[in-house]
Amino acid sequence: MEKRKAKRIGMVLGMVMLMLFFFSSEGFPWGWGVHAYVDNHLGKKKGLSNTNEIYGGMVPDLFNYMFDNPDTLGYLSDQTHKEFMKVWTEARCGLEKSLAYGFVTHNDIWGADSTAHHSGLTFGQGEGYVIAKAELLQPVVLGALQQLFEQLPLTPPDPDLLAAIALEVSHELVENGIDILMKRIDPTIGHKIISSALRRSPELPNLLVKAYAADLSDHAGISFHKAAKMITSAEMQFRRSMIFYGQALLQDDETSIELISEQTVNVAKSFLAAYGIEIPPQVDVTPLVKFLTQEAMAACADDFASEIKATVGFVSDNLAIEGISY
Repeated sequence: MEKRKAKRIGMVLGMVMLMLFFFSSEGFPWGWGVHAYVDNHLGKKKGLSNTNEIYGGMVPDLFNYMFDNPDTLGYLSDQTHKEFMKVWTEARCGLEKSLAYGFVTHNDIWGADSTAHHSGLTFGQGEGYVIAKAELLQPVVLGALQQLFEQLPLTPPDPDLLAAIALEVSHELVENGIDILMKRIDPTIGHKIISSALRRSPELPNLLVKAYAADLSDHAGISFHKAAKMITSAEMQFRRSMIFYGQALLQDDETSIELISEQTVNVAKSFLAAYGIEIPPQVDVTPLVKFLTQEAMAACADDFASEIKATVGFVSDNLAIEGISY
């Protein structure tokens, strides 16, 4: 009896820690499946140019897992999503331009991410498609947390904090769920992600260094060499994670949900470990993440495709307005 009780308490503790991971991190906008789809429909349509545009469109998120240095994480994420033209300016020709073209399409000001978090085109106008869908999902996530606490002799967090955590988690789950749904409008989206990571031009790391290393050196008070190494190491890890992510999206929906939920939990554990917090090995929150991901998919299934296709047109128009082509 005591053993079972301890296990239940551990599960709740682990779940709350998982929530805190999301609440403490910057919410991601569209997932990588969406960015891959958008860039596959912009710019060059074939060959290495198209492949590198796709990878370039995902890579602005490469710093999102630098949990051991949250200040640098926040700074670099802000740079790649708002100071994106640095990459376009540094790109000279050939595949550098392909990578930079994709990179620019991702941005959070007038690029693809802006429809997710600022103003949706077919749903969530004035607040963002992902934000609006997360608000719909929040009661389900909040209910799951409250139910867990009701079953145990533990004092739940402040209701306002718990509600805020539930909303942040909902953002992440909506983004994961939409990427799995993307297979319905492009069954080869996993292949495209894998191919883009495997075939990305070796010019990319140096392009990122030219764009961001000097400013990172000044911001963090480190040498240019150390800043460059930080950037290239993050890109190498990101590239590997994109290969895994693409493989997850190649599977049937049930397996994709399982793999992406496991990845989400592992990322949360890595974040917590960076702060000296370890979830006990016997605590498994993956089943709950899977359930909530399925709920997120249900909330988006009817209209996600129209929003993504509208986003393609929106970004295409803005690229023309900004005079970005090659």
